[in-house]
Amino acid sequence: MAGERATAFIETRITTETRLMQEHVELNAYDIAVFIAYMLATVVIGFWVARKGRGTIKNYFLGGKTIPWFVVGASMVATDISSEHFIANVGAAYKYGIVPATGSWNTWIIYSILILVFLPYYMRSGLYTMPQFLERRYSATCRYIFSLSLIVGYVGAIIAGSLYAGGIALKTIFGLEFDNDVYWGIVFFAIATGAYTVYGGLRSTAWTDFMQMAVLLVAGLLVPILALQRAGGLHALVNEYPQKFQVFLPPTDRRFPVTGVFTGFLTVGLWYSCTSQHMVQRVLSAKDEWNARMGVIFAGFLHIITPAFFVLPGVAAFKLFPGLKNTDHAYLLLVKSLVPAGLKGLILAGLAAALMSTVSTVVNSTSTLFTIDLYRKIWRPDATEAEQVRVGRISGAIALAIGVFIAFYFAQAHESLFVLVQNIFFYIAPPFAVIFLLGLLWRRANAPAAVATIVLGFAFTFVLDRILFKKWDLLKPYDAYQHRAILAWAFCMAVMIIVSLLTSPPTPQHVEGIIWTRQYARLPADEAIKYSGLRDYRIWWALFVMIVLGIYAFYLWFRFQHPLPP
Repeated sequence: MAGERATAFIETRITTETRLMQEHVELNAYDIAVFIAYMLATVVIGFWVARKGRGTIKNYFLGGKTIPWFVVGASMVATDISSEHFIANVGAAYKYGIVPATGSWNTWIIYSILILVFLPYYMRSGLYTMPQFLERRYSATCRYIFSLSLIVGYVGAIIAGSLYAGGIALKTIFGLEFDNDVYWGIVFFAIATGAYTVYGGLRSTAWTDFMQMAVLLVAGLLVPILALQRAGGLHALVNEYPQKFQVFLPPTDRRFPVTGVFTGFLTVGLWYSCTSQHMVQRVLSAKDEWNARMGVIFAGFLHIITPAFFVLPGVAAFKLFPGLKNTDHAYLLLVKSLVPAGLKGLILAGLAAALMSTVSTVVNSTSTLFTIDLYRKIWRPDATEAEQVRVGRISGAIALAIGVFIAFYFAQAHESLFVLVQNIFFYIAPPFAVIFLLGLLWRRANAPAAVATIVLGFAFTFVLDRILFKKWDLLKPYDAYQHRAILAWAFCMAVMIIVSLLTSPPTPQHVEGIIWTRQYARLPADEAIKYSGLRDYRIWWALFVMIVLGIYAFYLWFRFQHPLPP
């Protein structure tokens, strides 16, 4: 009898989920008007802000270095939040509780390193791309490898993953009936985003990101508010499911072990926020160094609240839709079940804002990498500015087209979207996180060691992923991608140090002005005078850090009040 009841429950659960996912939801005139107005406003703003100066590489690739701090910060966060986050991260919160929020809260560590260590050199050296740093510090070989790795990761993971998530949002939220509908959604968002991005470059991307962040703040909070109301409130959820509000999970947890969550800043965190072109390019476009630092701090404050968009709906969905077969459906089910007619257009606008901000940013960064690091460096060193801008537009359009076809593959894949995207980054991140960090902090680091670290790091990560954690009994209980990444990072650090010590050191002239000193942590003298008092970035940085540490102190107390079962 117990087996029959379990079978009946599973069949009921699958039937309910399937019915909700296939149920057609009628859009009223308000829904359609909001969505159309949003799409038109985005494209119009994207073209309007780029109407001047777009023919120079400084304007096209760095927005003319005129972007204010609030646009820098909003663009960083809007870039980081894609429609994939709404779908995959809500699904992760459904399964694991609020612990996925640590990915946002832990930015206090990464952003502090960015502000105090990396950003000053980037701003003062006039870089256009991160691979340029690797050539100045190490060799052209490192530059080319990093450029190609970023381009592959951007197109294969971020662009394709975001377009796929947008496609299934169009298909499932609004009850489209055929499998091919997801492909039309992918193409629709690619064309809409590519239009202003390819035309206007970073200036269009940054200012549309700012608008999209405002839309995200409104639309993103609507679902958690409605979900918590339907689920009985946050207090009721905490009392009913205290395990879902644990941040410090055991090392044997397969997805968010505490030993991986709080070491990820050394690998993907460091690579993603401090060395990845699509994030740092926002900082490089700032008016000055103060605007760059304040932009990063503003992004940190936004990261404190954005987890509410994902983790709270995920936990509420766990109560409202128990036993989902595919947890990636959780957010879309909430929208269908809770959002009243007339507001679904706002939700779709929010999802579109998340998708378009990410895709536009990554397309722009991909075109920058291809143009500056490959085309101008290898094929046409004497290319005019107009020619470089033209190549940037063409390469951006091609990257977007390739991303569309990879998104078609995601539409046919059975593995979790979250896993598909994250595993790509955990291959790329460890070696480059190491060579960037030591490149600024250690005078002895050299080019042979950097190349060895990249090559051996990729190989070691593959061995960890496919062999050691799968076949070695000692490691099997700890088979989480964060653990593989931190071990790869430690291996890369050892390789970098050992090979550097066994080979000739770089000449003093080669590292002059690159190695970090305490002076880098200070603003330039003229900016320190101009931005004093309450405009001192250190006040706001300290407040940001204290708030996050307060959050973790609360959850540490909660952990002792509600211990996990053995």
